[in-house]
Amino acid sequence: MKIISHFDQHELGYKSPDDRPVDYVRRAARAVVINDVGQIALMHFSKTGSYKLPGGGIDEGESIESALLREVREESGYEITDVRELGIIEEDRYYCAMHQTSYCFIAKAGLFVGTELTEKENAEGMRLVWVESIEKAVVAIEGNKMLDENGDWIGHEMMKLREIAILQAAQPVRAIDDEGA
Repeated sequence: MKIISHFDQHELGYKSPDDRPVDYVRRAARAVVINDVGQIALMHFSKTGSYKLPGGGIDEGESIESALLREVREESGYEITDVRELGIIEEDRYYCAMHQTSYCFIAKAGLFVGTELTEKENAEGMRLVWVESIEKAVVAIEGNKMLDENGDWIGHEMMKLREIAILQAAQPVRAIDDEGA
């Protein structure tokens, strides 16, 4: 997969007294999910007001594709189809000593099968919302000035950068799809 972007907390000028060398690696799978009327799926956290794309961590021994299908289904409640690669986002987050690689895709929402949110996701008020376009998804993500679901301002700012980069990478693919429709 091609590299979409790399975000380094220190290069972005975000400093924290908790900063330490990166010693933890996390892999995640995320998707821009589009429904049959062209809307974009976002996960909204009512506790903080923040938004993110559906997706999450890849479990030990799990393939990227399996993790993507599982995470999107668990969070959004939808099975996905027509999955296509967008690329990779790399992040170095020193406040939590983590290097994260996110494998990013674009997909269509298929059958709704119901969510399987974790206790933590339920406590954060996570729920699916549909927005009219990629541009409106970017506006929703940019517009929040609060904290991420873990209460971190640096994590929130980096999450916003990551999600916007994924949405921007999806824009040309979405435009091609619209032309073919």
